[in-house]
Amino acid sequence: MTFSSQRALWALVVMALPVASAWAGLGEGQGSVDTDRVRMRARHSVARAQQYAVHDLTMADGSRVQQYVAGQGRVFAVRWNTLYKPDLSALLGTSFPDYASAAQVAAKRGGIQRQFHHEGNDLVLQSSGHLHVFSGYAYRRSLLPHGVSAQSLGLM
Repeated sequence: MTFSSQRALWALVVMALPVASAWAGLGEGQGSVDTDRVRMRARHSVARAQQYAVHDLTMADGSRVQQYVAGQGRVFAVRWNTLYKPDLSALLGTSFPDYASAAQVAAKRGGIQRQFHHEGNDLVLQSSGHLHVFSGYAYRRSLLPHGVSAQSLGLM
């Protein structure tokens, strides 16, 4: 194998490696919440309930991202209210492909899509947006703590 083909192979391997998300995505550990706070230069507060905690990140421009973390330390829901469209691939984590597939189907309908609602087998997502107002939520049914409903979290 020549040097240039080794470099090309190495580049492909590096590109295929998973990239650490900037947000604590659905189904992922809460460890990246503090990383998110630093990256976004956000104020961080935590509200604790019996079975979960809500990590609230507030940016200087007033944008907010809330990450709901179950007792075992996994993010089971996210909510956003931001001035700019959030990076849904990071917020949704491993659930992003489900969203992307549903969004592709919706896009084929044509027209301007200001709102999007998806209820899959596990992922539920509501998103809306227009100039400087983006809001929504997403949760995975399978990760909701026992006895906690989306309605009790205000995610409906």
